[in-house]
Amino acid sequence: EVELCSDGSAVNTGPKGVINDWRRFKQLETEQRQEQRREMERLIKKLSMTCRSHLEEETHKQKQKELQEKINGKVAW
Repeated sequence: EVELCSDGSAVNTGPKGVINDWRRFKQLETEQRQEQRREMERLIKKLSMTCRSHLEEETHKQKQKELQEKINGKVAW
C-alpha cells in the first residue's frame, strides 16, 4: 500500500514501510543517545574540580613567591 502525505511524498504503509520506520526510529534514538553522552561529558569536564597535591600546592606557592619577588625587584626604584 502506498499513501500520499500532505507534502505530496509517498509513504509505504506496508511491512517494508513499518520496517523502514523502525530503522529510522532506532537511528534517531542512537543519535540522540550519542548527543546526550557528548553533552554529559562536556558538563562533567566543565563541573569537574581540579585539585593539587600538597607538594604541587607548595611548588605553586614557591613559584608565585619568586614571581612576586621578581616583580617587586623590577618595580623598585
